[in-house]
Amino acid sequence: MDSKTLLQEEVQKKNDAQLRYELVAESGPDHDKEFSVVAYLDDVKIGAGVGRTKKAAEQQAAYEALMKIKGKK
Repeated sequence: MDSKTLLQEEVQKKNDAQLRYELVAESGPDHDKEFSVVAYLDDVKIGAGVGRTKKAAEQQAAYEALMKIKGKK
């Protein structure tokens, strides 16, 4: 499974929690973009990620959030 799926499953254990990803920056030329994404649980920042695609940045943000939730970071 991917980090976003695992994080979503953790969030679903908390009945009313809302998970969202927000694109906060995009830089570089079209052929070499870099995206920065922040993951929020309700309105609390729980992870951040950077990647060559929005999906990759979201995956990294989800992984960081999982490590925080699991107490490994």
